[in-house]
Amino acid sequence: MMWTTQLRSKSSKNITYYRKGSGLPIILIHGVGLKLESWNAQIQYLKKYFDVIAIDLPGHGESEILESRDVNIDLYSEAIKSFTDEIIQKKFIIIGHSLGALIALDYIKKYKDDCYGLIALNCIYQRDNEAMNALKNRLTNSFSENFDKEVDTTIKRWFGEGESAENIELAKYCKSWLLNSNKTGYRSAYKVFANYKGVPKKLLMENILPSYFITGSLDKNSTPDMSQKMNELCKNGDTLNLEGAGHMAQMSHFSQVNDAILTFALEIENGRNNT
Repeated sequence: MMWTTQLRSKSSKNITYYRKGSGLPIILIHGVGLKLESWNAQIQYLKKYFDVIAIDLPGHGESEILESRDVNIDLYSEAIKSFTDEIIQKKFIIIGHSLGALIALDYIKKYKDDCYGLIALNCIYQRDNEAMNALKNRLTNSFSENFDKEVDTTIKRWFGEGESAENIELAKYCKSWLLNSNKTGYRSAYKVFANYKGVPKKLLMENILPSYFITGSLDKNSTPDMSQKMNELCKNGDTLNLEGAGHMAQMSHFSQVNDAILTFALEIENGRNNT
């Protein structure tokens, strides 16, 4: 089954991961409350071409929580740096979804020489105050006595209502992951995400790496307009709007996402081989 649990390995800093394939390394970083299985469709496809490493963020899946009371984007990207130095030990393509995309972008700000390129899926950019306040309210409600109800609300926001049988099945997996998550790790990640307005403009303008911003036409939070604005600020960017996709595009529209990643990564690999 595509979304079944994978057998993990663990780094010395207790980041759990699943690795398949060989060749150019690609690291996959999931979003808030999820775990590496949200990338299963990409792992199964891309392992035929590349060395694919999907991780559990700290406090997610089987990874241990960050030892800090003040968790922030920087701490997540530093945890990724420690992981890549130990486990990958060479240049890679970094791919993140939602919060994972924000972490990936923070990573390249500090460690661009580690990376061949970046793909940001369903990434936010410069949210307005109304969106920020709504997210902070959801954060408060999500970890109250109404946790199960708020998870249902989150799933509806990600997948919509009255969707196809396939999306209903995907929603069940995501709901299970959220309900069974490490609540401390989930809350820490949600708090970081809720208080992060978006990728700094300066970071994007200084980004020289090949970059691909992908989102779904139905994603009301990580909108196509946001992806386009980020793309326009980058020196070597591109964007893809997946028609009919929502926030979990790598699951619901995995074939298109897989093709986009493959094309991007092969272009980088071919360019590397020709230099």
